[in-house]
Amino acid sequence: MKYVYYGFGAFIGFICGMGINLIFYWLDQSGVKFANYLITNFGFIGKYILELINALPIIGAALGIILINLLFNRDMKEGDR
Repeated sequence: MKYVYYGFGAFIGFICGMGINLIFYWLDQSGVKFANYLITNFGFIGKYILELINALPIIGAALGIILINLLFNRDMKEGDR
């Protein structure tokens, strides 16, 4: 049952990360050149931040699993008995 919890947490984290990633994508498509601003003003760190934004769905899935583990750790250990 704990894998169902982990899967649900990963799914919700992935969806939230995808939503935030879409907001940045739509911001770039609307004419606000956010990516160009980051690269020209911050150089390598700006490129790094852009890659972190692109990895938000995966980071969100990992954080969802960690959050489920923190929130339901006691409940999942009681179910193993």
